[in-house]
Amino acid sequence: MKRILLLGLVVFAAQNLSATTYRLFVHGRSAKNHCSGAIPNTSSATTDVQGYWSGWGYTPTGIANVRYIGFDGEQPGGAYSWSECGAQLQLNRALNTFCTGANDCEIYTHSTGGLVVSAFFGNYPYTSSWYNIRRIQEMASAAGGSELADMAVTYLAWIGWSNYGGQLDHSVSTSGARNGFNHNQSGGLTFYTTSGEGYDSETYGITPAFLPGKDDGVVANHSLCGINQTGSVNASCARGNGQLRESYACGFLWLSTCYTTWTRWTPYYTVYQGGSNHTHKKAMADYNRR
Repeated sequence: MKRILLLGLVVFAAQNLSATTYRLFVHGRSAKNHCSGAIPNTSSATTDVQGYWSGWGYTPTGIANVRYIGFDGEQPGGAYSWSECGAQLQLNRALNTFCTGANDCEIYTHSTGGLVVSAFFGNYPYTSSWYNIRRIQEMASAAGGSELADMAVTYLAWIGWSNYGGQLDHSVSTSGARNGFNHNQSGGLTFYTTSGEGYDSETYGITPAFLPGKDDGVVANHSLCGINQTGSVNASCARGNGQLRESYACGFLWLSTCYTTWTRWTPYYTVYQGGSNHTHKKAMADYNRR
């Protein structure tokens, strides 16, 4: 019996010595195909294909075992695609390769990448027990959709700018993102979110006009805060998962105060709100926020 226990301890120790935590980075919307194809082993996916992160100057630093999960957003279904190089298939391949056995994972997403990951565990919540996941952090998440994608799907595509009204935009539109899965399901996983309310130079003065309430120039707070309905959310994404409450003047001669209460989806938990200096792009560096 002592020999069996000792052998078990040796095997357990060996497993722990070989265990690795991989950091999976899932990109957001892009006109480029970032697919790296199959992910056959843990030595795969080490290249930031087409430079989604490095191209903006946000290559992850200070953390080990980074893996880039690229996909082709123009595959049928966009963020929901199971076609070859589609977003869901690529994520599934990565989970099977990096997040099983003795290994575990931290998953970091930006923008539409948050929709990709939330949709996977929202549509297949039972799979959460198949994988060893330490953390899911969604930075500037578009899991609730963006009115800019609504614009792309309707007006821009109508006038022939098909690159701005493709498959990914259909899935990340407010209706496509919110009707694609049950956002209150995650298989018990928590989606930690970060956000901001700043504007990049190329979006300031243009895109906010199409986004209701507070926003980061690309995604409105109804999505950034994990609110369970679209609307003009003029409250910031306060830390936690509690309801957001905003006040406004109303009643006779606007002398009274009225309130609007916004409720969040169950799995979404805000860990950081960057304020007016924190843009949609700057959120790409929020992987160390806790």
